[in-house]
Amino acid sequence: MTDFDAEFFRLVGDERTADAARARTRERNLRTSTLTDATLAGLFLDIAERGDTVALRTTFGRALRGHLSLVADDGIVLDGALGTSYLRFDGVATVRILAGRSVLEPSAERTPRRGAAIAALIAAAAVDRPRVAIAVTGEQGLLTGELRAVGSDVVTVAVQDGAVYVATRHVSELTVLASG
Repeated sequence: MTDFDAEFFRLVGDERTADAARARTRERNLRTSTLTDATLAGLFLDIAERGDTVALRTTFGRALRGHLSLVADDGIVLDGALGTSYLRFDGVATVRILAGRSVLEPSAERTPRRGAAIAALIAAAAVDRPRVAIAVTGEQGLLTGELRAVGSDVVTVAVQDGAVYVATRHVSELTVLASG
């Protein structure tokens, strides 16, 4: 082998090494970008797509367990043993994936396919006038009663001694109680 050939092979080897290093750097930068741009909505979409069972702790202090059936623009719908729960994103304190699944790295820049707000989903449920339990910001206990109506900024609940009107923005969780 001539000096020229040896130099050529060295240069080719150096370039391959440099290309591999650039590829690793690019992959690390993409992974870092994805993780730092992760959103709660993206995480919930990933969980819903995988069909994972989750345990949620709400800002109200309640523990809920079930499967995500829908991810809205500003919240989620969780189907569990108590019934169907509608939770605003800001009403969820922690999320735990159950059943020993692998760690899920949250997705970035994913938005729900269904462009609906959680209030609109609750309004659709109000047609059936279900029995509900509502976690309201600033209240010590759950408000329970019959869901009568949901307007643009107010939720109407019939209780034993009349009606309670709740500002929609203060409903962090609403569970349509399972019958029986």
